[in-house]
Amino acid sequence: MAVSRTLIACAALAAALGGCATTDAPPADAAAVDAGIYAGKSVLDVAIEAAGGEAALGKVKEIYFTGAAKVTVDGTTTEQNVAVLVRPFSFYRLTSWAKGAEPKTAKTVQAELGKAWDVNRVTWQPMAAPAAKFENEQLAFYSMMLLAPLKAAGVSVDEQPVGADGTRAIQVAHPGAPASELEFDASGKLVRGGHAGTDPKTGAASVTMASFSGEITSNGVKWPKIIKIERNGAPALEIEIATFEALPNKTVRPLEQAMQYDSSAPPSDDDAG
Repeated sequence: MAVSRTLIACAALAAALGGCATTDAPPADAAAVDAGIYAGKSVLDVAIEAAGGEAALGKVKEIYFTGAAKVTVDGTTTEQNVAVLVRPFSFYRLTSWAKGAEPKTAKTVQAELGKAWDVNRVTWQPMAAPAAKFENEQLAFYSMMLLAPLKAAGVSVDEQPVGADGTRAIQVAHPGAPASELEFDASGKLVRGGHAGTDPKTGAASVTMASFSGEITSNGVKWPKIIKIERNGAPALEIEIATFEALPNKTVRPLEQAMQYDSSAPPSDDDAG
């Protein structure tokens, strides 16, 4: 996977790994690069148009997608089915079960409001602080992929020099997200991204990089069909999306492994007490 050329490549990688990877340098004369569809527009505005337009993206309250995944942990890769639910900057749920197995065998991770849980059927186990922080970073990154939330007040978007390959990048500072970067091709399509995050086991600094390809559409919203993720330079997750929904409302979606039970919601603070 190509390493992003600015914040993630140097500052974040240096902090997390003790060094800085080789990056794509901007051309000697960036002004000579053909601006194309970017002429007179911000990179974010062009990217939003390419992803379906602000009217469509701005309506989305919930993203839900399912597909096949390759999950790599400590060098071992397994094939799984996944279902991912994202309510931008508020709620994240990743459910997975082995390829060929029944959904009732699934395991779920849920994150919201800075907290996170491991879910086995209807047993909710609060995660340790590093893991909870990591899962909320995943929520933030998927939320930023929707792009429209980056127009909100309090969000800083800084454009970077044009890459040698003509890509355009933005650095994003969002109060609910780690330092992040998104990169777009000459047509404005999202092709790469990353953020400086947290190792879920140790709490140490970590770097997540993602690449995106293909396209799937719902309600005018365009989303990558294939998402490949590396953490600290090693493969972590590859998802090929089969179904995708971008909805203007929140829906009731019971946990796959808990449909026969009365509840699929985490315990409240009152319940815990």
